[in-house]
Amino acid sequence: MMKMKKILSGISEKKPVFYESREAFLKGLLESAAKLFAADRVSFYYHDEKNSLLRLMMRRAGGVSFEAEESVRPSPDSPAASALGSLKPVVFRNKAGHFLLVPFLIEIYSSSVSREAPLQGLIKLERSSGKRRFSPAEAGAAHEHLGDFMRSYYKAEFVGLNKKYAKNLGAITELTEIFANSLRVRESFKHILTGIQTYFGFDRVRLYLIDEKAEKLKGELSSDIRGQIKSIAYEEIPLEAGAHRFADIVLGHSSGVFMERYKECVLYMPLVVQGVTIGLLIVDNLLSQQKIEQGELAMLKSFAGQIGLALDNVRLFDKVEELSLFDELTKLPLRRYFNQRFQEEFYRAERFKQPLAMIWVDVDYFKEVNDTYGHQIGDRVLKEIGRVILSNLRKIDFPCRYGGDEILILLPQATGEEAGKLGRRLAAEIREIKIPVAFSKTRELSVSVSLGISTFPADAASMEALLEKADDALYWVKSHGRGGIALAGEVEKLKAEEKKNTIKE
Repeated sequence: MMKMKKILSGISEKKPVFYESREAFLKGLLESAAKLFAADRVSFYYHDEKNSLLRLMMRRAGGVSFEAEESVRPSPDSPAASALGSLKPVVFRNKAGHFLLVPFLIEIYSSSVSREAPLQGLIKLERSSGKRRFSPAEAGAAHEHLGDFMRSYYKAEFVGLNKKYAKNLGAITELTEIFANSLRVRESFKHILTGIQTYFGFDRVRLYLIDEKAEKLKGELSSDIRGQIKSIAYEEIPLEAGAHRFADIVLGHSSGVFMERYKECVLYMPLVVQGVTIGLLIVDNLLSQQKIEQGELAMLKSFAGQIGLALDNVRLFDKVEELSLFDELTKLPLRRYFNQRFQEEFYRAERFKQPLAMIWVDVDYFKEVNDTYGHQIGDRVLKEIGRVILSNLRKIDFPCRYGGDEILILLPQATGEEAGKLGRRLAAEIREIKIPVAFSKTRELSVSVSLGISTFPADAASMEALLEKADDALYWVKSHGRGGIALAGEVEKLKAEEKKNTIKE
């Protein structure tokens, strides 16, 4: 028992380590688990739900961590299935030795405040049969420690993308000016196609990119000899042999009769980055029937790698930017992303004379929660509030973690009355949140929020005034007992009444 207290103490006191890649992160995770829990072997599996498989990513044995390939299909009554289903650690033994399975589930988020598929799997700790079994206390400690460790996976993924982006950027500097410029503009795909069209003079240039998750080849843009750029996003081709000649090219299958017939005036160029095909560039002279000269083919093919790098880097840049715009804890956009959207929505409201509402949310007594129960409980509170907010908003609404425990919600095309209804619904659902606190008398913690609401054009004529009015309304609620909702227009009347009553007294 004393040994377990030491383990738990060491976990809580150890400072977090910053890992520069996903591989380094996994090695650190396995090394930490092996050391803290005296495991002979530790293995990291992710759950391939589509194929009902546990796929091994990395293993540590004999003091060395290494990548390995192994796929396991757990039976419904197996310890692995039990751990995955319950998300609780499972201890068992067999002839091979003693085992502890620790499940994990982390959520990865992207733009549009939308949820992607979570990453789920198991960390398996092993001891030989001659050693002691894993105790329930060790199982609980391992679940807590590895759970905390896995929450940093998001950061390792972010850093890995940044490093890959920087590496690609170094290669891009050697390209011609046209491809280098493509990284410095928002509509970079258009610039790449326009550059190819202008330089080579083809009748048409088309770009398709692979969507790995959807297993499709998706159209992006098409440029014609007149310089017109059109979206071909409506074109989606399944990445299956025989589905379409474009899919066959990407998959490396037979070119087909059509390609043989028009091979002198059509070029299909797969775009490959580090051995992985990311898309397909097609240039043709089908309209003019001009033969594509060998010199042009050679020159364009020489650019294929650079074009692929440019395109891949643009996508990586977008992904890195995407990750940096969202709060990892609440999954809400951050302040700088909100400021950008706020400007866009306010301009739209002014131009089309539409209402725009703002809700300023503040968690009541949040500092006291942190001081009394600790920052882990405070984080749980913010996470649950973020979940409630995201589940109640329309697609056009835009929330933001503005700072600390303050959250702003922008409601395009919403009146004060509509904002008030949403605010009351949010406040009611947040009051229903129960955070388990094992060491408190009530065994759980309830929270409430104060909300201030302002609207354009009723309460304010500028962005600054809209924020100020919402903040004023929030301050009024907090200074009158908290846990309530106030609209800026109503606050002005209430202030006037209070002033009048004070004069009378």
